[in-house]
Amino acid sequence: MLRVGVGAGARLTSPGYAPMNLEKKLAQWQEAGVIDADTRARIEGFEHGRQHPVLLYALGGLGALTLGTGIVSVVAANWDAIGKLQKLAADLLLGGALAAAVYWSARREQAWLSDVLAAVYYAFVLASIALLGQVYQLGAPTYQALLTWSLCTAPFMLLARSPLVAAVWLCGLVGTQGVSIDAWLDTLRKGSGGNALANNLGATLAFASTLMWLWLSRAPWLVRERPLVSDTWTRMLWGAVLAAGLAAGFLFYEHPSGSQLLSWSLGACGVVVAALHVSLPRLYPHWSAQAYAGHRLLVACIWLLLAAAAGQSHGEAAWLGAIAQVVLLGIAAFSVLALGQLRVFNLLTAAIALRVLVMYFEVFGSMLDTGLGMISGGILTLLLAWLWKRKSPELAQRLGRMGG
Repeated sequence: MLRVGVGAGARLTSPGYAPMNLEKKLAQWQEAGVIDADTRARIEGFEHGRQHPVLLYALGGLGALTLGTGIVSVVAANWDAIGKLQKLAADLLLGGALAAAVYWSARREQAWLSDVLAAVYYAFVLASIALLGQVYQLGAPTYQALLTWSLCTAPFMLLARSPLVAAVWLCGLVGTQGVSIDAWLDTLRKGSGGNALANNLGATLAFASTLMWLWLSRAPWLVRERPLVSDTWTRMLWGAVLAAGLAAGFLFYEHPSGSQLLSWSLGACGVVVAALHVSLPRLYPHWSAQAYAGHRLLVACIWLLLAAAAGQSHGEAAWLGAIAQVVLLGIAAFSVLALGQLRVFNLLTAAIALRVLVMYFEVFGSMLDTGLGMISGGILTLLLAWLWKRKSPELAQRLGRMGG
């Protein structure tokens, strides 16, 4: 019984699995004899230890923001009276003090304090770079400033543990990468035939970057020492994958031709997709077979959608793009349900219904003038809601049994 209980606990706490109604589930499992009382207590203790006081972090962030705003106001009021060297010295002194405070609090395992200080330090370094650029009129490209910012803050951001700081850090890193790649591609576009090369490189780098970030989010050290950071990155990155696929559906709203079409990058992107398919069991060893299948199908369909929409000339086909988006949302809903994430499944189900309703406005605009399209759209939406209410609990239980 203990062995089964530990397995259940691993499923509850594995990355990509969001426990819903934990107390209720554990009570049901104990009554059914799946776990014993000791195993239930250990699982509850572990899950409660993972929870962070949201109010405490919110108050800490608000206090840090107020303090920073006050310092900026004082400096701004005396800006003209402060010399360049004094500005630089004060900036370096404050930055060094913040870095030391982040390290000190992390070494003493004061998670709340280290997370708040890390967030303040992250914003402070970016503001400092902007200050230096303004004082000394450096005129450097934006991507250079962002690269310097990301490199300088990385060692200290690794000390943070909260999901909120992890999300902010990931947005900063991905934003830095995006601006840097765009600057490089913009240089290529200025050359002869550069548009086609830039478009193909951009598509290839987008797929390759996704794979790179997914690998980084599952780095052994990060999973072991910063599980909440790893889990937050994983959720955000897969959400970005779905968002990118939905955005690709809008390519059917355009009339791509000539240099706008993709060529060799489709093959390169296919290789990246194949690498991701092979890597999934290693990246997420606790997933079920259904979860692997769903995520693999999602990535493969995004590649097929890109190949169909940007690999050949076509006229405007809004209906085809809309159908592709509904299919992607359906695959994503199946994937998260296989992971037990019922709340995300509910959200994706609502998104499917909303997308279908919007599709009626796009495709059957003339019918909507008489109300017939709205009536049929409402009936279809209600039908989806009825199917969800009837079938989602049954499907979740079936997937849970198959995955177990």
